[in-house]
Amino acid sequence: MKFKFTWGRKLIAGILLAAVVVGGTAAPAEAASKNHTAVVAQDNYRKTLCKGFLGKSYGSVVDGIRCDCSGYTRAALNRLESKGRKGTALKNVSVGAHCTRDWVSGSSISYTTGVATKGAIQWNFGTKKSIGRKSSGKSLSQLELGDVVVYGKGGSSSHIAIYFGEFSSMEAVKDYLEDIGVYEKGTIKRSAGDKYSYSGRTIVHKYGNSKYWRIHSTCSGIMIDNDIAGTSGYTSSFGQWKWTFDTGIQVQ
Repeated sequence: MKFKFTWGRKLIAGILLAAVVVGGTAAPAEAASKNHTAVVAQDNYRKTLCKGFLGKSYGSVVDGIRCDCSGYTRAALNRLESKGRKGTALKNVSVGAHCTRDWVSGSSISYTTGVATKGAIQWNFGTKKSIGRKSSGKSLSQLELGDVVVYGKGGSSSHIAIYFGEFSSMEAVKDYLEDIGVYEKGTIKRSAGDKYSYSGRTIVHKYGNSKYWRIHSTCSGIMIDNDIAGTSGYTSSFGQWKWTFDTGIQVQ
């Protein structure tokens, strides 16, 4: 009798753990229980990449990290978290790569994942993943939000950026930043035909008509621009786009 009761409790606990609450409905917790990978909503992901970073000078210190191009990438990804709106939760993100060559030669990313249940998050897994190159190569159409793009000169890495997504124009980027609450409406000003600024600092810069946008730390500060392929003469000093990496954190 004791044997049956014990397994009965385990069965009930298993059923409770296998479901998560998303908007009042139950959904399988596959990302947490199988892959140990949390899901971050894309608006929250982009907001984390921007808030507290956009417009800051190159080399500004955020969270104890000097935000040159590789430092910004590490500091921004380290801030990622999810509170379970997509069924899983994420905290304690830590990127092991401290410079661009670390991404190319091999590094890691670690984080803690959990399952969102009604009224609470059960933190379950500490995960550490190797950062690897994407098999998709350098195709613009195959980029996914959050991909890390590394540029190089010769055989050396020289610059790094994070893919921000597709937007039809720089006006669309500006409107989006206001819509998700990075800035209050009306506070972003057009400072030139190809730039938007906040408090006198460029935060969006358009090069040509590409719909693919990146966010990165440049000599002009941390900004979003659409020359991810590195074809503009104005950004050629970054080097050529050579490597693409998946952080191992899912974005939806």
